Amino acid sequence: MIVAMGMSVADLMTPDPLTLGGESTLSAAYVLMKQHGFRHVPIVEGGVLVGIVSLTDIGRLGATVGSILVKRIDEVMTKTPVTVGPTESIAVAAAKMATRKINCLPVVENGKLVGIVTTYDLLDAFAQRLRDET
Repeated sequence: MIVAMGMSVADLMTPDPLTLGGESTLSAAYVLMKQHGFRHVPIVEGGVLVGIVSLTDIGRLGATVGSILVKRIDEVMTKTPVTVGPTESIAVAAAKMATRKINCLPVVENGKLVGIVTTYDLLDAFAQRLRDET
């Protein structure tokens, strides 16, 4: 069981994730996510998390519609994303994701973005735990 692993978010998170500023376009976010194979981009201003945008958000708006892709990210991003601290347990992170039905959490420490943790990170940890037990 994940709770028994005693791992913190810092053990699983991707540190220093790629980010964009709010003035960037949805097209820039879409290209960045597709090129690097991830589904979320934290939006920061001066190192401070101000929002997040996902492939799901872009798809909901119409990822191939030119008028959508030229929009600024700060017009469509989630402005107050749910976050987690690096010292919190992965059980807390998993509970936040499950309760809110979201697939990632920006990791924030002292107001600054320090990482990102996703459902895939949690599943990998769970799978590793199962492999270790067999």
